[in-house]
Amino acid sequence: MMAQYKEIKAKYQDCIVMYRLGDFYEMFFEDAIEASKILQITLTSRNKGATEKAPMCGVPFHAVDNYLPKLTRAGKKVAICDQVTKPDGKGIVQREVIRVVTPGTTFDDNILDQKANNYVSCIMASKSGFGFAYSDVTTGDFMVTEIPTLKDLQSELMRIRPAECICSEKLISQLRPLLGKISEIHVFPFSFHGDADRSLKNHFELKSLKSFGLDNKVLATSVSATLLEYLKETQKTDLKHVRKVSFYDLSQFMPLDDAVIRNLELFFNNNDGKKEGSLINVLDQTVSSMGGRLLRKWLLHPLLEKNKIENRLNKVELFFKNSSLLRDLRNILSKIFDIERLLSRLSLGTGNARDLLAMKQSLSVIPVLKEKINGLPFDLSPLDDLVDLIENAILDEPAATVREGGMIMAGFNKHLDELRSISTEGKTFIKDLQEKEIKNTGISNLKVKYNKVFGYYIEISNSNLKDVPDYYIRKQTLVNAERFIIPELKEYEEKVLTAEDKIKELEYELFYGVRMEVVKKIAEIQEIARTISELDLLSCFAFIAVKNNYVRPEIVSSGIQITGGRHPVIERLTFSSDFVPNDCNFDDTGCFKLITGPNMGGKSTYLRQVALIVLMTQVGSFVPAQSAKIALVDRIFTRVGASDNLSGGESTFMVEMTEAAYILNNATDRSLIILDELGRGTSTYDGVSIAWAIMEFIHDQISAKTLFATHYHELIELAD
Repeated sequence: MMAQYKEIKAKYQDCIVMYRLGDFYEMFFEDAIEASKILQITLTSRNKGATEKAPMCGVPFHAVDNYLPKLTRAGKKVAICDQVTKPDGKGIVQREVIRVVTPGTTFDDNILDQKANNYVSCIMASKSGFGFAYSDVTTGDFMVTEIPTLKDLQSELMRIRPAECICSEKLISQLRPLLGKISEIHVFPFSFHGDADRSLKNHFELKSLKSFGLDNKVLATSVSATLLEYLKETQKTDLKHVRKVSFYDLSQFMPLDDAVIRNLELFFNNNDGKKEGSLINVLDQTVSSMGGRLLRKWLLHPLLEKNKIENRLNKVELFFKNSSLLRDLRNILSKIFDIERLLSRLSLGTGNARDLLAMKQSLSVIPVLKEKINGLPFDLSPLDDLVDLIENAILDEPAATVREGGMIMAGFNKHLDELRSISTEGKTFIKDLQEKEIKNTGISNLKVKYNKVFGYYIEISNSNLKDVPDYYIRKQTLVNAERFIIPELKEYEEKVLTAEDKIKELEYELFYGVRMEVVKKIAEIQEIARTISELDLLSCFAFIAVKNNYVRPEIVSSGIQITGGRHPVIERLTFSSDFVPNDCNFDDTGCFKLITGPNMGGKSTYLRQVALIVLMTQVGSFVPAQSAKIALVDRIFTRVGASDNLSGGESTFMVEMTEAAYILNNATDRSLIILDELGRGTSTYDGVSIAWAIMEFIHDQISAKTLFATHYHELIELAD
């Protein structure tokens, strides 16, 4: 047994191996020491010889899912080594690693944020730049791009924030300073040396990768194949739910670096890091997990094309102008479960009968939803046959496990009904048989009994042995009695003792058959999920617009004119009931706004609200204002607040100057720049000089739309 374990451990060196022994998953040696600290389990020992002992610890087989989240949260990969043959007493039970659970591939609801993706990413490097791919195995999303510079790679990592990143050991060493800046990312070495092009074509059953946008993109193809191979190695399946690789170019979306995400408080506030007080906390009124995840994607990828933005705004307006449709639609959508993650679990073989039931309940709503949106630019195709199949097959309250029965409806399978009848009617048969044999033999104290060692038998006291018929076969001799079997009882025993096992096996086979019928409809179900998430998010935008008095922004060719603009987050806070709206006007004659005023006068709020209104416009949302005319910007830059990076050896002034230099080197005349109190990180004289020089450079050389808040009143002279 230990030889088998060591062979498996040698292959999965970077994993904690959980080795199935009966009703426990055991861990040995270094794995046991490491796991015991994380799980707070007491170590025991296993005798290896006369004097040497080996550390070990274990967790119950049925409770393993309670322990896995603790290990993956600690950044550990766990190889689940299970029994693949039944014990027969003749040799060692064969065991194989059936899945590898990692921080980026977990399905555990205790870890996953239902309204956020859990990505595992892969990075490859070449002379031309970096290949970057990321996937959410719980939804089937798979994205890839090619990135020219290390700074762009950093921005993309900060934007995506994967839970896990894989790359070669050499690249890990090179990227360590960058990867170290991203909190809660776990990095593991992994390399794939096969034919990347062939690997992808074989998986997706394609003759060409042109439809994925990977034609002649060697780096993107290689990094995609590497990530796909890693997912296959961890999931131990063919990943049917990963149906495509989506190539994207960084130029398709407005870049959002970490400074913008942090300074505009898109996903968490800067005070305590919580969701309350962030933009997404105001905007996320979605009624489904899928809609919530789509909102995060859209916020992280603002659009740059007017037609695409107008298309979203048109759809939001449809619901905004029809309150009864909006109300009914959100009510229907709230009844739909997380189809994406249900489908992924079922496809990967980790789903259970309750997942099938949730899928049925979700799909059964689609015909009603289709009728409600009839005539609108959304397409839905109901799957009535699949709904009927699950309805007829799965119990209304099925068991949580798939190997112990308790899942399949009576009447769905004739053979299953017969086995259940044998199992449930056993007591009646035994009683009838006992009465019949008493009558046949004349032995009044004859008893039909059962134990786990001998099974069913007839017990007769010694005083009545002379009356035992010839067809009774002696089984066991006791002090005061004899035990016998008869052909009829033996035949029944075989039926009853195997009925429960057969029921469990047959129920699993039937469950598997229904599951595979769902898997066959992966393409259709994923399309339904995509439409539902879009409907949810667009109707959410309409709901927020009605509730918070937002208006549809008008996209114009130049300038920004905001009348009565408000900060979407601050205005919702209880202490801001007297929020004062403000205008903002960038026209052809002026692209630089210098803002002065006392502390707590609202300068920072004003800066952020303009940036947020522009961002919300390019996401496709209505905005908090009386009216808004917005010319699309290619990027938003922010330099807000004073902070240092002591762990990175950077002072407040160094951080400030680094961020300012980045803005000056990357902003264009189509950018929006937000600068708040620039120059505070040094002496007043030097701070004024730096701020003055930066203002002049932006005004004279870049001509970007700029909001510059300052306490340096000397800078007012520049306006003259």
